[in-house]
Amino acid sequence: MPAPKIATVPHFGFITPEKLVRVAPSAAVWGAAAGAAVLLLGSDIPIIKRDILSKVPFVGSYWAVAAPAQDEE
Repeated sequence: MPAPKIATVPHFGFITPEKLVRVAPSAAVWGAAAGAAVLLLGSDIPIIKRDILSKVPFVGSYWAVAAPAQDEE
């Protein structure tokens, strides 16, 4: 009687591909919500307005930062 073959499942720590597929949609939703919260809370910071929010298509003009007027003498 031959000995049974041992088949291992690929894993990283305790994360297997099956667990990753099951958790991925939830992680994507939580990640998108966290990103939206960071942008909402950081929308008053000038560098976030200029570098991120003003470049969003269709609504970027809402956050567009006008250049300050220079005093010319």
